[in-house]
Amino acid sequence: MNGDTVSGTGRVKFNDLEGGFWAIRGDDDRRYNPMNLPEEFQREDLAISFTGRIRSDMVSIHMAGEIIELTSIQRR
Repeated sequence: MNGDTVSGTGRVKFNDLEGGFWAIRGDDDRRYNPMNLPEEFQREDLAISFTGRIRSDMVSIHMAGEIIELTSIQRR
């Protein structure tokens, strides 16, 4: 549902499809397509914890998981 808040831990991953983009793979194997991943967190395999809102009202060509608008993120 649009706007659902999720939080979790995971790792930042770079996907080289469609010109390349950053994604989050949760430790629970859920995949997220962050729409606002800060540049300082754009590091391959960076361990993070995060909170955000699922944006099911948006679509992406990436097809790499649910689109998420991050509200907080930190390194683990």
